[in-house]
Amino acid sequence: MSGVVKFGLKDGDNTIGKKAKDNEPGLPLAGVGIARLQCLINYSSEERRCMLVPNQEDFKKYKVMVNGELVEEAIPLKHRDRILIGSHHYFLFVDPMINFEENYEWEDAMKEANKEQMSMFN
Repeated sequence: MSGVVKFGLKDGDNTIGKKAKDNEPGLPLAGVGIARLQCLINYSSEERRCMLVPNQEDFKKYKVMVNGELVEEAIPLKHRDRILIGSHHYFLFVDPMINFEENYEWEDAMKEANKEQMSMFN
């Protein structure tokens, strides 16, 4: 969410997951709760469409959240969607045709990701 890392999508499947000797995802991530194939984003430049597909084996164990909601099946991504992969990899989906320099506040992302826990204290 800081804008430090920008990842351009290629046409077709963009895999996201843990790097291994026999697995080289398009976007390698590390950490607890990250699977070899955590999720994938299918991008079509012709249709200007992105679909996020969660882990097919166990989407609850290998979590992906969009805008604070657990992704259980393939969903389209929209400009400014906040994506949490695992427990601490945050991304902001930006459509460069709308606003390439879009950003989102880290504190707001943390509140959104932890809204369930925070509601217990209200």
